[in-house]
Amino acid sequence: MYRVETQKSITEICFECGFHNISNFNRIFKKSQGCTPSEFTESYYGRKKLI
Repeated sequence: MYRVETQKSITEICFECGFHNISNFNRIFKKSQGCTPSEFTESYYGRKKLI
């Protein structure tokens, strides 16, 4: 689940996914998605039109 679908913080999601280290989570997320979790969230909301 990505942060854009919840009000949870990136840290909460990190630990819920089984990571014990936010840096490791960020590194793996960036390798997978091409950006950090924060950048992913910002780009999502930058493109999403709110009605």
